Amino acid sequence: MRGKAMRAGATVAAMVTAFGLAHASPALASPSATPGARAAAPAAPDGGYQEQIDAYRNASGSIGAMATVRHGDEVVGFGSGSAQLAPPVALGADTHFRMGSQTKMFTASIVLQLADEGKVDLDAPIERYLPGVVHGKDLDPNAITVRQLLQHRSGIKDNLGFVNGDYFQTAKLLLNPVWQIVPPTEQQMVDEGTEYGKQFDPGTQGVYSNTNFTILGMLAEKLTGSDMSTLIKTRIIDRVGMPATFFPKPGQKDLPEPYARGYLSVKGAPFADVSNFEPAVWGSAAALVSTGRDMTKFINALVGGQVVSQARLAEMQHTLPVTAGVGDYGLGLVKFKTACGIAWGHTGSVAGYSTETVGDGERSLSVGINNTPVIADQTDAMQKMVDKALCG
Repeated sequence: MRGKAMRAGATVAAMVTAFGLAHASPALASPSATPGARAAAPAAPDGGYQEQIDAYRNASGSIGAMATVRHGDEVVGFGSGSAQLAPPVALGADTHFRMGSQTKMFTASIVLQLADEGKVDLDAPIERYLPGVVHGKDLDPNAITVRQLLQHRSGIKDNLGFVNGDYFQTAKLLLNPVWQIVPPTEQQMVDEGTEYGKQFDPGTQGVYSNTNFTILGMLAEKLTGSDMSTLIKTRIIDRVGMPATFFPKPGQKDLPEPYARGYLSVKGAPFADVSNFEPAVWGSAAALVSTGRDMTKFINALVGGQVVSQARLAEMQHTLPVTAGVGDYGLGLVKFKTACGIAWGHTGSVAGYSTETVGDGERSLSVGINNTPVIADQTDAMQKMVDKALCG
């Protein structure tokens, strides 16, 4: 889910409280700390980063926050607060987080690689490749192109609800106990969006929808015969060198040490531990698990032309406006304005985790907090960190 859509109302807070009480992990009472969870020690004076990550954590009302700054091969991690409620565990560049919608950069990259290989035409209708997958009132899959899915211009409703203010849809997913036992299929998650029918004519608007990227994951799997976990590993993780990153398979709920536990909170008060939420709900739109060290390396590799061809990268960076505070959106990639120019990346938010990674090909920043804040605004604190990391 899109990170800037973190401001939910009291309605969803009340509804997901029931989920939290029913599904909170015993670790909410405190798992043991591990030596590997220590934050990375800066090689030089932090230059104000520590103060900024502290400010960001306070603004978001989070239990803990991490910031990883990369300048070329030099990586420094900073932590604030704790990776869990108790006992305290430090965070840093190697702390695992659920990355949320940053997953979309990976899914989009794979689709663009397949376009370079001649396996998919971005301007062809999705029905050509996935007949019968997209169906709903007034939805015409022959009028929705692969490119429109990549750029959130399909007219298909968001299946997760959170981004565009449909908190009842979000609560519906969070409160579904069956999916925590029997993970939903990709088609089920697509149907969660398409059952509402056409929201607008394809190509006429930009409205963020996680359903689009669930469909794109199905497309990549259909064209290659491999699942998304394998595709992300072989086509991106192994190529870039991201040993701490993985795309969990359905039912793979546990996170590797060191990791941040994820909480739902209201005004800084956590009320549910959702660390072990079923990843199949997020799927190819938002299920990736990674660290600040790996994500800063990835965004520099992507923007530097090492993940997709230069021609396809130019297509990724051709932006159009997308509503709900998303801004200038390319093909799975967001344009960010900094004090010194333009950078690229994505934000992410799933139950318990909010993240952002931004880079220019040489310098990059990855930030994560271990909660999904309800009634919080940390935009100014984040912008200051981005400007410092990329322009300082």
